[in-house]
Amino acid sequence: MTSSTDLYTQRLARIKRAVAFEKQDRVPVVPLATSFCAHHLGIPISQVAANPELLTDTMIKSFTSLGEIDGVQQPTFSAHILSMAWLSKVKLPGIELPDNVSWQVAEQELMTVADYDTVINQGYNAFFGEFQASRLDNLMPRVMPMLVFAPTAMQLWEKAGIPVIAPIMGIMPYELFCGGRTMPRFMRDMFSMPDKVQAACDAAMPDLLTGLRGAAQMLKPYGAWVGGWRSAPEFLAPKTWNRFVWPYMKKMAELLLEEGVVPIFHLDSNWERELERFLELPKHSCIISPDHATDIFKIKQVLGDHMCIMGDVPAALTALGTPAEVTAYSQKLMNEIGPEGFILSSGCDIPFNAKPENVAAMIAAVQQS
Repeated sequence: MTSSTDLYTQRLARIKRAVAFEKQDRVPVVPLATSFCAHHLGIPISQVAANPELLTDTMIKSFTSLGEIDGVQQPTFSAHILSMAWLSKVKLPGIELPDNVSWQVAEQELMTVADYDTVINQGYNAFFGEFQASRLDNLMPRVMPMLVFAPTAMQLWEKAGIPVIAPIMGIMPYELFCGGRTMPRFMRDMFSMPDKVQAACDAAMPDLLTGLRGAAQMLKPYGAWVGGWRSAPEFLAPKTWNRFVWPYMKKMAELLLEEGVVPIFHLDSNWERELERFLELPKHSCIISPDHATDIFKIKQVLGDHMCIMGDVPAALTALGTPAEVTAYSQKLMNEIGPEGFILSSGCDIPFNAKPENVAAMIAAVQQS
């Protein structure tokens, strides 16, 4: 019987070969899910939403019961962490929402125009310290349990023989400000006061980069998310995107590469117009992970053998499709994008109401390729 240590080593090696475009024994499968795992095991989402210890245990039991996976993207989760990424409050199941309804970002204008000046004059950390205390109801004591538990969560996954490939995340100023200001107001800000917005973005970056470097040095992860959702090119004119998005995204990726960490571009929404920009990063050094809004086959056409692609079994298919349909789509991905330079995964998160038999079909597909 293969030990968990040997399994961990074999699986991580398979992921590394995918990024390096080396010959594979098979395509690796690295799903992403949190609330699905609770729903799968019959645990109310309200019990795991802000309980990273229980959620980690639930995720491990869920995935290991569905088949042989090569890794997971996150080791644990707390819905409170979304407040740090969106500068917004979050509604929780069992409190503001029914027990088995997933957490929801409650976006409203909590960040003001005057806050840009605070970031410019004092930096992001000073701004966020006051912001989380006064406008996010003293957020950090609710976030800290997850941050403290994360290293232990990674050890639990390793004990199970499963690598965690993205336990940390770099978030651009654009995404933070867009959530705090709300999307409509932030869009207007970029046109009515572009120089101030850019100055705030520039002033925020030293603290954000220092925090990302510190997390990379402390956890020494294989990879890290560099996230983009509201910053997708489908929402912005090229001139605006090139000014407020790409320079900051690229800097975060370059910092991770300096630290020996693989940037994993977790991209929600449609990024097709700007795919060629990812060619500016070193070959065989990063992963691009779309959510199914970007045509994954177009990514293959543009990036070719330059960057590993991870994805992109869609949420609708795992929730509403059949195992045969999931298998067919997974095999199409492996045949047309892989086998080298490809990791099979879900398109963003597996939804909480996905059918377990469909998730099992995705995982099993790599054994049939």
